[in-house]
Amino acid sequence: MLILPFSSALGQGNTATTNLSLGISEVSLLQSSASMISLQLNQQTAGLSVETSKSDSTARLKASSVITSTTRNLSARITSGTVPTGTLLKLSALIPNASFVGSPGTINAPVTLDNTDRTIVSNIATCYTGTGSSDGYPLKFTFALDSNTSSYANLRATTGTSITVTLTLSHTN
Repeated sequence: MLILPFSSALGQGNTATTNLSLGISEVSLLQSSASMISLQLNQQTAGLSVETSKSDSTARLKASSVITSTTRNLSARITSGTVPTGTLLKLSALIPNASFVGSPGTINAPVTLDNTDRTIVSNIATCYTGTGSSDGYPLKFTFALDSNTSSYANLRATTGTSITVTLTLSHTN
């Protein structure tokens, strides 16, 4: 009786190879926690202007980003509505909480919003913000009087002026 080693029984070996293709999908996802933010400049005292500004930073922007090589910018612009004459709307992102994982990028100075994309966070790499109610980039909206006092005469009483701000996560150029 002839005994062949296990590794060469019937011309087959005891090892095999399998080729795998591995990958991670590029991701660029955003979700806002705020449905409506109300900012109203109210009267202070007779002889004074209306309040010079009101701010709200309750909105959170949740994000997931996986980049190939180019970092991303988070930008904002007004896509619907008009800021009342004699006023302006500013936006800034604030530093996310400890649930943030990865590279949050550089938080930029507040921008005055109009219908042009304005970068509020630059150089965002691969990251995720978390999904809790306090997770994400806090967004600080500030509704203010125009610092040019000659525009004060153009103010008109309004309530409920609707503005839509669109936030976009896009590749840097």
